[in-house]
Amino acid sequence: MKLKTIIKKNNNKNISEVIARLKAGEVIGLPTETVYGLAGRCDSKKTIENIYKIKNRPKSNPLIIHYSNINDALNDIHKDSRAIDLANRFWPGPLTLVAKVKNRSICKFALSKMNTIAVRVPSNIIFLKILSKLKIPLAAPSANRYGKISPTSASDVYEELNGKISVILDGGNSLIGLESTVIDLTGKKTKIIRHGGINKKELNSVMPLNENKEKLRVFISPGLSNSHYKPDTSLRINALRPRKNEAWLAFGNIPKGFKGIALTLSKKKCLKESAKNLYKMLRYLDKKKCSRIAVQKIPKLGLGIAINDRLKRAAFNDETNVK
Repeated sequence: MKLKTIIKKNNNKNISEVIARLKAGEVIGLPTETVYGLAGRCDSKKTIENIYKIKNRPKSNPLIIHYSNINDALNDIHKDSRAIDLANRFWPGPLTLVAKVKNRSICKFALSKMNTIAVRVPSNIIFLKILSKLKIPLAAPSANRYGKISPTSASDVYEELNGKISVILDGGNSLIGLESTVIDLTGKKTKIIRHGGINKKELNSVMPLNENKEKLRVFISPGLSNSHYKPDTSLRINALRPRKNEAWLAFGNIPKGFKGIALTLSKKKCLKESAKNLYKMLRYLDKKKCSRIAVQKIPKLGLGIAINDRLKRAAFNDETNVK
C-alpha cells in the first residue's frame, strides 16, 4: 500500500508525534549529523523487517543501533578498554563500534542473526532528543534505496522513499554529509573497516589502528558492499579534466571555458566542505541525465580517504580511466 509521505518541521509538537509513531513500531525518516536515517525501534521484528523491505536491503547486511548516551551503548556490548577509550573520545559523534553483542533484547534480524552488533551515539541534537525521550535504541540505516546515493536532506529522503514511509522530520542539511567511521573491536587487532566522518589521524591520537585488508566473508557493518552510493548515471573518478558530454564535479575551480554542466565540491579544496557536498552534488548532477559524471581527483588524506572510498564504490563497474 502506498503511503502519503509528509515532511514535518522540527518543533516540539512534531517531535512528540514522531516519538509516538516510533513507539508504535513505525519507521520514520530522521536527521543525523552524518546522513538522514530510516529509523525504527531495534527490539521489534516487524519494524526491523519493514526497514529492510522499504530499502530493499539484503537481510545479510546488519543495521547500526543508535543510543542516547554512552553508558547504554557500551552496556549492550562486550566492552574492553578500547571501546571505553574510543567512546569517551568520540561519542556523541560519527563513530560506530562493532563488538560482540550483550543485550539479547535487540532484534536478531537487526544484527543479521550474528553475535556482533554495530553501535553509535549520534551528535545530532534532534536525533538525541528523540532517543532520550523514547528510551529505546533505534536502528537507522541511511534513508534511501539500497545501494543508491545517501540522503543529506529531508527532500532527498522524500525523493528516495515517497510513498513508502509516512513521516520525514526535517532537520536541515546533514552537518558532515558522509556516514560514520566504523571500527571493528571483535578481534585482538583494532581495525578500521569503513572510513567516515572521523579520520584516521584523529583515531590514531587515541590508539593505533589497523586498516582492514582482508576480504570480509560476511558483512559485520553497513557500507562494505563493492557497489554502493551509486547514482543512476555512470561515474568516471580520479579524473584530471572533463570530457565532452560529461558533467564535471570539480575539486577546486571549474576550468575556464568549460561549457558543460559543472559543480565544485569546494573552491578552496577543503575536504570537510567536499564531504558535506558530495552526495548533494552527485544527486543534482544525476538528475541532469548526462552521459557520465566525471569527478576530479581528490587527495587521499584526512576526510579525503572516506570521500575516495564512497566514490570508488559509487563507480563500481563504471569506467574509471583517469586520463
